[in-house]
Order: sequence, then structure tokens, then C-alpha cells
Amino acid sequence: MHSTPNLAVDEDEIPTLVEVNLIHQHISPQYKLTVPLQAGAGLRISEALAFHTGCLRDDFIRVRWQISAKANREDCKTRLVPLKHRQEGEYRDVPVAPFIVDECHEREVTFRPIPLEFQDKAGRPRVVEVFFPPRDRGKGVMPTATTYAYHFRKAQIAAGLTKPDGIAKYTPHSLRHFFASTALANGVPIHEVSRWLGHKSIKTTVDIYGHLVPEAWDRCRDVMQNAMRPAVADSDESASTA
Repeated sequence: MHSTPNLAVDEDEIPTLVEVNLIHQHISPQYKLTVPLQAGAGLRISEALAFHTGCLRDDFIRVRWQISAKANREDCKTRLVPLKHRQEGEYRDVPVAPFIVDECHEREVTFRPIPLEFQDKAGRPRVVEVFFPPRDRGKGVMPTATTYAYHFRKAQIAAGLTKPDGIAKYTPHSLRHFFASTALANGVPIHEVSRWLGHKSIKTTVDIYGHLVPEAWDRCRDVMQNAMRPAVADSDESASTA
């Protein structure tokens, strides 16, 4: 047994691949793309809801904005705001698997993106074609992480992913945990995962996910054992007994 930092994610908070697929299967059709964007690319839900046609760049995603917490209000002008820990104009690029690219293209056909007019933090007018417009397009308001949470819980209940008390097992952020844990478990360096998650520093990533790096503890033990108590080579043993 070993202890982990207080920020460390509990393995029980990370859904399995089967559970991720169940959520994807049962979530409302207009929000299906949010699941691979979070679980397969590590986007925050506020970033996924701000996804627009300019994000997809062949085999990577350029994440530039996140949805404002006030975007569901009619009087909100800055519906898309800078990323967490970032300034206006800053962005991050995240590699995406082919299945995500395919699902993005399918989404464009099924739910055509619509123009969204807004002001950036500098007050400049902007227009982007968003993938997750409101149902009532005439209102001009956008879904937020709060309004999306209802659909995420509903999908889990429909899929039977609930705790004994009937509450949904996971939050949208759990899909981001899935992305990080899957990448680390398959040998992706933690500094790369940190950059793609958009963490302020790698320390944040290490504190949350460092304990999930496979074989890290055994590797450390082996390294220190070999460095400080190196095994005697067979030839040396033979020479000493000759």
C-alpha cells in the first residue's frame, strides 16, 4: 500500500471504457459528441460545449475558448471566454484519434453548426459556428456546464450507472479522468498529458494522476536497489571463488 497526495483522483471516480460507451449511447443526441471530446481528447466540459468548426485541424483540435458560466442568459455578450489559466488569444492543441474526427464530421451532417455572435474579453466582435447551440435557436443563449449536467446525469440513470442511493456515479469531469488515466496507463509521458489537459503546471497533473503511472513504484524500487546495492556479476562471483 502507498499513500497519494490529497488532490489525487480516486480510481473509483474513473469510469471504465464500457461505462464511457454506455454514457455515449444513452446521452441526448445533441450532446453525444461531448463524450469523445472529453474522454478521448481530455477537454473540460466547458471547452467541449464551446466546440466550433475552427477547432478541428485534420488530426488535432485547437482549443481556444470555453463556454461562459453565464452563456445561458439572454443578456450575456461574452458567451465564449478564454481558457482556464489562459489569456484571450491563447490556445492549446490536442491530438485526436481518427474516430473523434469521424464523429465530428458526422455531427456536422446531423446537427449543422450555426453562427454564434459574441464579444471576446477585449470587446471585439466575433462569429464562430458552434456545434452545441441551444434547442431554441432564436434565443441566442448557449448551454453551460450547469445545464449540461442534467443531461449527463439523465444518461447515467438510463444506463444504470448509479450508486446504491440512485445518484449518478460520475460527473462530466470523470471523462477527463478517463482520458488522463488511459493515456498514462499506455505509456504517454505525464508532461505531454499535462500539456494536453491544459493544466497550469505539471505539478497539478502529478498531484492528481501521478499515482496512476503504471509500475512507477516498482520501477523506483528497482532503480534504487540496483543503484545502491548492485548485484554482483556472475563473472565476479566465479573469480572470487576460484
